[in-house]
Amino acid sequence: MKYLLFICLMAATLTAQETAEQRQARHHYAFSASRATANFRSADSIEANLRKDGAVLHPRLIALRGRIEAALGEARFEMDQHDYPATEDALTVADALLDRFAKAIGGD
Repeated sequence: MKYLLFICLMAATLTAQETAEQRQARHHYAFSASRATANFRSADSIEANLRKDGAVLHPRLIALRGRIEAALGEARFEMDQHDYPATEDALTVADALLDRFAKAIGGD
């Protein structure tokens, strides 16, 4: 029991020590990742409907999705390395790609 209390206190201490830069990067990453997930689900739904008619998504959309996933992966890696400026750079790329992807599938 006392170990659990110790772990909880350590977690609270680490959370309290989070800088504004870390918090911003974490929130930006969460927002971008959730936006990507929503757009990917929409694309999956569109693709399922296209397949019923014997069609598929355009290969550019599939490639764009891969680039978004790679940019988000890079952002996650940089965040894990505590390189927050590089995290923001990767997220800026991911956001721009997400804008293109959403526009292409008729989203936001």
